[in-house]
Amino acid sequence: MKYITVMFAGALTLVSLSACQVSTSTSTSTMPAAGRTVQNAANVPPQEALTKAIKQLDTTAYNFSIKQGVMTGGGRVDSAAGTGAFGIGGDVDLGLGDGTKTRVSVAYTVIAPEFWIKADFGDTINQHYGMNPTAWMHVDNSKITGAQIPLDKSGKLDTGITDLLSDVADVKRTDKTHYTGTIDVTGAEGIMAPTDAAAKKPGAKTLPFTATVDEQNRLTVFTIDGASVDENLAMELTFTSYGSIEKVTVPSGAIEAPDSVYELIG
Repeated sequence: MKYITVMFAGALTLVSLSACQVSTSTSTSTMPAAGRTVQNAANVPPQEALTKAIKQLDTTAYNFSIKQGVMTGGGRVDSAAGTGAFGIGGDVDLGLGDGTKTRVSVAYTVIAPEFWIKADFGDTINQHYGMNPTAWMHVDNSKITGAQIPLDKSGKLDTGITDLLSDVADVKRTDKTHYTGTIDVTGAEGIMAPTDAAAKKPGAKTLPFTATVDEQNRLTVFTIDGASVDENLAMELTFTSYGSIEKVTVPSGAIEAPDSVYELIG
C-alpha cells in the first residue's frame, strides 16, 4: 500500500507519511531548444494536441515544479539522457501519536539505471533506521522488490509524470494555448501515483483540470482541481526551460545505502 500522496512514494512506504520536501537545484536557463519546429496545435483536435504535449515530456529536457496539498517540490529532468534530479516535501504528521508536524524531505538523483536518494524523515525515524539526513545514498536496484522507484522495469528513467497526466477526457480548447477537461488519476502506477485511499474516493476518476501550452505546444502548466475529493488530489505542475537544463551528475560524497534503508523502500 502507498502511504505518500504523490511522487516518490516508495521511499516511505513503511513509515505512514503523507508527504516529502524538495531538495534539488534547477537551472536558471530559459533558452528554448534550438531548431524546434513550431506546431500549429490549433488545427489539431484538442485531445490529440494535449496528449502530444504531455507525451513530449518523455523525450525532452525540462525543469518542473509541483504543488500538491501541503507539499512543494520539483527539479530537472533530461528524458533523452535518462537523468533527473528532483524531490518533494513539506510539514506532515508522521502518525507518531503526538499530533505534531515534522518537516520531512526526500530527493532523488537518477542517472539511469542508477539512482541515489537523500531523505530526512525527522529525528525519530532517522534514528530508528540509522539514516543520515545530509547524506546521498546509492541504491542497489537488485535489493529492491516491488517498490515504487524512479526507474521502470527495464532500468530507464521514469518520473511518473506522463503516467499521472495521461488519462484525460472531455478535452476542450478554450483558446489556442488553454485546455480544460477531466482526468482519471486512479490508474496511475508510477512514483507520482496518488495514495490508494485518495484514488478510491468517489470523484477521483473525473477530476477537473486546466492545462496551458506554449506557442510550440509544449506543456507549461497542468492544474488538477481535486481538493473537493481529497486535499492531496489538488495538484499544480509547471514546466520550464525546455531543452536547456543544468546537467545531472553523481551526488558528491554519496555512500552506499545501509540495509535499514531497504526496509523503507521495499
